[in-house]
Amino acid sequence: MKTGRGGWDGGVSKLFSHIIGQELAVALLSRALEQGAAHAYLLCGPSGVQKMDAALAFAAGLVCAQGGCGECNACRRVREGLHPDVELVTPAGNLFRVEEVREAITHHAAYRPFEADSRAKVFIVTEAEALRGVQGEPANHLLKTLEEPPRHVYFILVADRLEDVIPTLVSRCQVVEFRPVPAPLIAGDLVARHGLSFAEASLIARVAEGDLEYARELADEEEARRRRDRLLDLARDLPAAGLIQTEAAADAALALAEEGAPNLETRMTEELERRLQWAADAREREWLKKRHDQLLKRRLRRLRTERLVMLTRVFAGWYRDLALVSLGAEAAVLNQDRLEELRASAVPGCLPAYHRAVLVVRRTRDRLRYNVDARCTIGDMFRSIKEALTEWPMS
Repeated sequence: MKTGRGGWDGGVSKLFSHIIGQELAVALLSRALEQGAAHAYLLCGPSGVQKMDAALAFAAGLVCAQGGCGECNACRRVREGLHPDVELVTPAGNLFRVEEVREAITHHAAYRPFEADSRAKVFIVTEAEALRGVQGEPANHLLKTLEEPPRHVYFILVADRLEDVIPTLVSRCQVVEFRPVPAPLIAGDLVARHGLSFAEASLIARVAEGDLEYARELADEEEARRRRDRLLDLARDLPAAGLIQTEAAADAALALAEEGAPNLETRMTEELERRLQWAADAREREWLKKRHDQLLKRRLRRLRTERLVMLTRVFAGWYRDLALVSLGAEAAVLNQDRLEELRASAVPGCLPAYHRAVLVVRRTRDRLRYNVDARCTIGDMFRSIKEALTEWPMS
């Protein structure tokens, strides 16, 4: 039974049972489903903390005829990103184009739900920071749609950083914050999910710095561990590298960040072919193909973004660890499996140099959020790190 704008009676605990370490966010979303949801939500927090998983679970609760049972066909398809009444809206580039927003949101919002038993039509806007590319009259139309949507329409915006979202958008949404996942919870998940020893899981949890998805990738994929090791080697060797070696290292780092796209595309194409075999009719097959293109675009962009974030995380972590070792604070080191190398590389009295190197990496991470050339940006980062380190005697 409906209990207000978009709310239905019924338990919703199963919808969010897979979300780890986000008790407050889950409580807010669950209460919204039980008591009546607002028209727009903004889920914000660092990468790798299951914001998209929570957005899809929340969308399932809005669409499901039982108010989010977590078990029916509709709930399952929404959580897999395969329900026609839940549209994923993703920018083609670093910023949304006007036509993307007009077609995907302001135009389609007027349509009734596609399936007869759907209780809502939900738009999930990924990378909501990119909406700053929509200005003028289209922006005003978008804001009006968010503020006064049709009764059956809901919006879920997803962003990594609240401060990067247009303030007028934030003011029209219920903000739900996600936090870095505590290391003990990550370690427990890795032990249960991947069968790691507690020591192995604890090391990965420390390295991941609250990013559950990155921790799972390190636990599950040999290639992910190889990428981390190679990036740590590049960070270790950078102070002694010459100009040509520095440029080659930047190329190698970017190549590591670009890995995985062909494999992802192959896996998703195979999944599409399996789903097409079970499609009921030509209309459903056409919709599946369209959704595949949308999902592939989003996941390829997300993969590249996550890899670049991982690159900067590894470099920042290495120079942070050097600073800690130089101070004698080895217990706080992230890369405990590289402690001997850190001891050999750390130079007492060079704390300002290490601090500047970390700041360079953090500025690079911020730059990569915008429409910049990744190769030039990573090359600038390497050169700036060397400049920071050579201002102090490193031997």
